[in-house]
Amino acid sequence: MRRRAIAVVMLGAVALAACSPGGASDSTGASDGSGPREAVQDLERPSSVSEAAWTWEAPEGVGALGGLFPVPGGVAAVMDDGAIALSGENGGVMWEHRFPDTRAFGAVSGQGQYFTLQLMDTEDDEARPRMLVIDASTGETVHDYRLEDEESSGHVVRGWLANVTDEHWITVEGEQELVAHRLGTDETAWSVPDVAACNGVGSVDRAVVTDGTLVAAFTCYDQPEGETSVEMTEGQEFVSGYSGFDPATGEELWRTEATAGMFAADAHERTLTVHASGVVTAYHPYGRIGHVVDQATGEVVTVDEGDVVWTEEDGSLRGVWTDRTHAYRIEGPDGQEQRRLGTDEIGIAESFANALQGDDAPVALEDGVLLPADLIPRGENEAEAAVFQGFDGAVPITLASARETNLEFDDAVLAPGTVAVSYISHSGQGVVIGLH
Repeated sequence: MRRRAIAVVMLGAVALAACSPGGASDSTGASDGSGPREAVQDLERPSSVSEAAWTWEAPEGVGALGGLFPVPGGVAAVMDDGAIALSGENGGVMWEHRFPDTRAFGAVSGQGQYFTLQLMDTEDDEARPRMLVIDASTGETVHDYRLEDEESSGHVVRGWLANVTDEHWITVEGEQELVAHRLGTDETAWSVPDVAACNGVGSVDRAVVTDGTLVAAFTCYDQPEGETSVEMTEGQEFVSGYSGFDPATGEELWRTEATAGMFAADAHERTLTVHASGVVTAYHPYGRIGHVVDQATGEVVTVDEGDVVWTEEDGSLRGVWTDRTHAYRIEGPDGQEQRRLGTDEIGIAESFANALQGDDAPVALEDGVLLPADLIPRGENEAEAAVFQGFDGAVPITLASARETNLEFDDAVLAPGTVAVSYISHSGQGVVIGLH
């Protein structure tokens, strides 16, 4: 997450959708709790945005949010003690789960089927972590149990909470062992102890689950005995690539070497993302090289100097952000460029929005990019929140204001029905603004 303290104004005219603090809650907008819940109506992801449509303020006592995640119908936010799902259309509460005296960590799984919470007891350091698997469409709890396996319960495996299937929670233990834990019991269903399959130093750097394949990114290099680590030594040989496994059994389906970057640490630091379309992509930050991985065959397509940050729902188009030049392009699966926002256009947007937030990519959409920025008062009753830089021009996004306060930019994500942007107020309270 990105955070930056900024002077802004508190919102007044944008409608607020607040949730009540409550206790251990399982409320949902689709049901009164007396019977099975209906799935929320999903929404299309916007191709562009031009206005602030709604604002949600966290309940009193809830601090900075622990992340924003797209879910069917909108966006879910992790709170100090649980999670809440907000409608992308109006910011209303679709469902929420809160548990007093816990610390919550969470993530959405694969392509949005489940939302996973891991709850740590703040009153009892010896208590085993609690695992909650939620149906992201209805808010219903699918599994609720304690983690008993020493590896998974000995620490919060926050990086792997997204890898939940209908039957298993799949983690990486040690340096390169894949382990599938049975949901509800925490027993080991299967494991693959040596994913990198090399004689040197092997590792699983990232792993993601799609509908049919577990994709693991691996690295291997030789470490000379008695010497300092060579993982960041340019010119030192290393091998990296991807392996596909059956998430139900752990059977290896394919293996592809696709070494990229200047040294082994570049492979260690690559990201691995499952897009809403099901497309799997990787990005090497040091080498600025992207990969598109075919989950069915393991075929890898290299994207020169760019990170795939958006894909069409059917995977036919992809949006690529180039950090070095702050350029954005839409290209087909063959890499043929169709539209581009070059340095000149992005520079215009930066002058409106004041600054890009750090070195991270902006929020990418089909028709351009959203640049969240300092919310600077633009008159007596307005503040500029962001700029949407589209292929057809830049659109400043302003907010009606009532009184001055301080907000700190936190996170932003493209979700069904909205682009959600989170902030931290001067009092430490989380705030989410939905853009349409």
